[in-house]
Amino acid sequence: MPTGTPASSARVVAADALVELEKTEEYADEVLSKFLGTSHLRGSDRALAADLYWGTIRWRGRLDSILTPVFHGDYRRADPVARILLRMGAYQLYGQDRIPDHAAVSQTVELAIQRLGKKAGGLTNAILRRLARERERWVTPPEGADDLARLAFLYSMPRWIVRELVERFGADEAERALDFSNHRPPVTVFLMNMDECAAFEHELDENAIKWEASPFLDGYYRLHAPSFPIIQPWLDSGRITVQDESAGLAAALLDPTPGESVLDLCAAPGGKTLAIWRRLNGKGTVTAVDVDGHRLERLQENVHRVGAESVQVIEADATSFTGEQFDRVLADVPCSATGLLRKQPDLRWRRKSHHIGLQHALQHEILDHAAELVKPGGVLVYSTCSILPSENIDIVQAFLKTHPDFLREDARGFLSESVVGEHGDLETFTHIHETDGAYAARLRRMSH
Repeated sequence: MPTGTPASSARVVAADALVELEKTEEYADEVLSKFLGTSHLRGSDRALAADLYWGTIRWRGRLDSILTPVFHGDYRRADPVARILLRMGAYQLYGQDRIPDHAAVSQTVELAIQRLGKKAGGLTNAILRRLARERERWVTPPEGADDLARLAFLYSMPRWIVRELVERFGADEAERALDFSNHRPPVTVFLMNMDECAAFEHELDENAIKWEASPFLDGYYRLHAPSFPIIQPWLDSGRITVQDESAGLAAALLDPTPGESVLDLCAAPGGKTLAIWRRLNGKGTVTAVDVDGHRLERLQENVHRVGAESVQVIEADATSFTGEQFDRVLADVPCSATGLLRKQPDLRWRRKSHHIGLQHALQHEILDHAAELVKPGGVLVYSTCSILPSENIDIVQAFLKTHPDFLREDARGFLSESVVGEHGDLETFTHIHETDGAYAARLRRMSH
């Protein structure tokens, strides 16, 4: 650590990152990465900062339900920083078994005094001490709660998502899905060169990293221990890429072969682009298109990191991008991201129920436009990170009615039976497959 630079405490870093997250459109992992990167935290302090950050986000709904009745005044109108510190303090009391109550209270009070003054410190102290005495609040749903409100409280999820899951799975399975969405996910990576599997597995074993090979895809690994210091050199050198298996399965369903031209629409930050490029084995072309310049920078970094310089990166809108026709087109459309509730817990608070209806029109529009960019005889894959039929099967069935020159091809010809749903499309669910939730349909353009 540079001399004269005091180490930031884990709580300061977590609190600052949570405050920043409320002000920005950036993804939660990007915000945390930025704050950890400048913090000089190491080892257990770094792990604590990450746990406080993710735990406070994940359990925000339940924490707010508990804090609202004990807050002195209208909790919803409280200073945003005060709310964040109270959530973080309450999470340490209820969600962290390694932190003594007195430390959780005193450290949070100290932060409140630093950030908001003595009066706020006194208020924080009174509220957290009360919560430490009244521990039953953590397991007691609000009075008069119906079944949806009870599940929303216990699993810290917006009511509209609980309702969607109950409609999708039924009450019992929905509760299992909600429970899984609060488990800490493994870090999933894939190797850019399949010849390195043995060397990678040896490195993980040598460093006592708990791992398992993907049951669905060769070269994909789920890493269960804090493993970034070990795998960072592999990431930096472009030998591995962090990517969920569900994204790799969408690339497998596209099934590009060396020599073909492939278009990846809505491509940033580029995980599927790299999976496609790997399948082409350096022979063929990949064009990656996205409208978000900031996320395209990450895509460009990823492309450069793995040496995929032949990938052409273009900033353009997926509904209006024009170019020659391609052998394969992947349309990975914007969606509710209900398949990412475990990995990106901030999305549960950022997405609103009305967003889904608004996005249906965009999903139809991107798919219709993508169809024009497919050569006769070529393949179009429509994919989402949603588990809602209205964004998945419903969109594809409507498309097929208006595009008689396209046929749906059964995913069983390309993927393990266990990830193929009743309609013959790719479907994964976190509580069943232990991956992100995702959907993809393979559509072939007839050649006449």
